[in-house]
Amino acid sequence: MNNNIKITVLGTGTSVGIPALGKLGWGKCDPSNPKNKRQRCAILIQSKNTTILVDAGPDIKNQLIEHNVQKLDAVFITHSHSDHVSGLDELRPFYFYNREKINIFTNKQTSKFLLKRYDYLFTKNKSSQSYFQPPLEMNEIDYFEEIILNDIKINTIKQNHGVIDTLGFIFNNVFAYCTDVVGFPKKSFKYLYNMKVLIITGLRQSPHTAHAHFDLSFDWIAKLNPEVAYLTHLSPESDHDAVTKLCPPNTYPAYDGLILNIKIT
Repeated sequence: MNNNIKITVLGTGTSVGIPALGKLGWGKCDPSNPKNKRQRCAILIQSKNTTILVDAGPDIKNQLIEHNVQKLDAVFITHSHSDHVSGLDELRPFYFYNREKINIFTNKQTSKFLLKRYDYLFTKNKSSQSYFQPPLEMNEIDYFEEIILNDIKINTIKQNHGVIDTLGFIFNNVFAYCTDVVGFPKKSFKYLYNMKVLIITGLRQSPHTAHAHFDLSFDWIAKLNPEVAYLTHLSPESDHDAVTKLCPPNTYPAYDGLILNIKIT
């Protein structure tokens, strides 16, 4: 299996994005720094033969257009919150070209939610137009499962996100993506050691009930010992340059459009 993968960070913002609507706006972020403009969290994983999207929030159409994404082999969903799923309808054009359904992978709880909220995307019903064909196919997965899609291997882990749990993903044993997390079961943590790249939640300086704050993220990173780590799901309180100054060695705030090429020798 060729383990070389390209990671494109499509979005690094919290649920309202940056700038947010209303008076919140840019928060404490400097609007003159383009790295402070943050769309909702999503990433793209690409190998020689495979393209995988993780999460599809309200910005997903523009995110994928910006990076000229022409096909999707699968979409993995971390959890059911709106900033991670409300753009699923935008993926329909990927189905139009060859009429192959887009495979959605997520856990039982999120699957149940999506099949109810977006039922028309998965099943043709009485209210569907005659010409409309559901473009998505649900694939229910569990925590601590291994999935192989062409030349990419995905391992799933369990994460705590306040009152719900979320999925974390490890790709080809070299890259871990852990957004929307405030705690890990011991079993999950064991999967995350010594990654080449770790992208993990780092919301802000002060603690939060559902998202890791900087000191917690830094503590995890020190224990897990990745070659390099990036913070994501950054709040309007978290200016890029200010966060950069807080980060320990080999740790950085991620930003929209960041591209990481991971080569296995």
